[in-house]
Amino acid sequence: DHESKLGYIDLFGFHVVSKDSEVDTMLNEDNGCYAFIKECQKAGKIKHIGFSSHGTGETIMRMVESNKFDYINIHAHYFGDYHGEGTPDTQGGHGNKAALKKALELDMGVFLISPYDKGGKLFRPSKTVAKAVGPELTPISFASLYAWKKAGFHTVSVGFSKVSDLDEVVEAAYLYTQENTMDLLDKAVTNLEKLAVEKLGQDWVDKGMVNIPSCLKESTNGVAIGHIMWLHNVCTAYGMYEFARDRYKSLMNTSWDDMKTFEENVAKMNGGNCGRAHQPNVDLTEALKDHYDPELVKKKLAEVHEYLSGKHDMTAEDRQTRGFQQAYNLTVWEDFCGDANTLTASKVMLQSLTGGYFGINNTTERRNSQADASKLRGNFAKALEGLGNDN
Repeated sequence: DHESKLGYIDLFGFHVVSKDSEVDTMLNEDNGCYAFIKECQKAGKIKHIGFSSHGTGETIMRMVESNKFDYINIHAHYFGDYHGEGTPDTQGGHGNKAALKKALELDMGVFLISPYDKGGKLFRPSKTVAKAVGPELTPISFASLYAWKKAGFHTVSVGFSKVSDLDEVVEAAYLYTQENTMDLLDKAVTNLEKLAVEKLGQDWVDKGMVNIPSCLKESTNGVAIGHIMWLHNVCTAYGMYEFARDRYKSLMNTSWDDMKTFEENVAKMNGGNCGRAHQPNVDLTEALKDHYDPELVKKKLAEVHEYLSGKHDMTAEDRQTRGFQQAYNLTVWEDFCGDANTLTASKVMLQSLTGGYFGINNTTERRNSQADASKLRGNFAKALEGLGNDN
C-alpha cells in the first residue's frame, strides 16, 4: 500500500515459469502479464525484466530466444541442471547449458540458482566429490568458481543460516582473483570427468542423456526419465546419495491420477517440480525409441528406484559398500531441532540469545526437526495474535 521511495523496481522477475502453457499465458500479446509489465517498464516503474525457471531445456531456450528479457535465473551447475538435466536443449544436446550460452550471446544477465543445494548439496558433500576437487578447493568453492570462470554466470545465490556459511564463498571470491585459480579448477574438472568415464563408461557419458523426452511429453506418461538418469549419474560417478535421495523423494511426492487424462495430470503438476518417479507399469518403449540403448535406461530406472525410494536411509555399511559415504556435514544446526515437548516461544528465544547453551533440550540433529519447526511457528503465530488482541 506504500509507494516505494525509490520510485521504481530495479529487477522484476517472473518466478518459476516452467511449463509451455505458463509461457503462453505470460507472453500472450493481448492480455498476458508480460505486456502489462512492459508498459510499467516504459513508464519507468521497472528497469529490467527477467524470469526464473525449473523448466525443460527447450522451454528455457524458448524464453531466452524470445529476446524479451534482460536477465535469467536458472539452474546450470557442474553436477547437473536440475529439472533441465536430461531434457532436449534444441541444439542436439540436453540441459540448460545451451540456453545459458544463448543468454550470454544476447547480453542478458545470468543468475545461478542454488549452486550449493540444488547443485549437489555441497554443504554435506560426498567423500568422492570432496576428494576429487580437493585439497586446494572445497566443493562449495569449486561450484562457485566453475559458475564464474567456466559457465559464465555473473551472480550466484548463497543461502545461509549463520555468518560462517559464507566462509567458503568468500574464499572462492578471493581465489577468483588469483593467477593459479584456473589450474586448480581445471585439475578438479579433469578428476571429476575421469570419475564419470570410469564409473559410467564412455558411451553413457557421451550419449546416455540425449534423445530423452521430457516428462511433459505424453510418451513418458509423466515419468521424469532424464531427471532420474541424472540422479543415477551423480550417485554412480560421484557418490551423491543424500542429494539424490532428496531429489527423488520430490518426484515420488508428485500426485498422479490414472483415471484422468495425461493433459489433466500435467495441468495440475507443480511447475517448480515437474515429473514423477519411476513407474514399473508404465511402458516407455515409445519414449525411448531414439535413445542409443533403451533397455539400459529401463534397467537404470529400476535400480535408482530400488535404492532411492525406501522409507529409510541406506545403512552406513551399505553406503560404504556402494561408495556413497558423506565426507562431512556443515549443517551444524537443524531448524529448531530438539525435544518437541520442550518447544515454547520463550525457550526458543532463550536458545537463540544464548547461542544454544540454554533453551530447548536435546538439541541434536533429529528426523522430526521440520515438524518441530512447523509446530513452533504455529505457536509464534498464536502468540503474536494474542499480543495483537491485547493491544
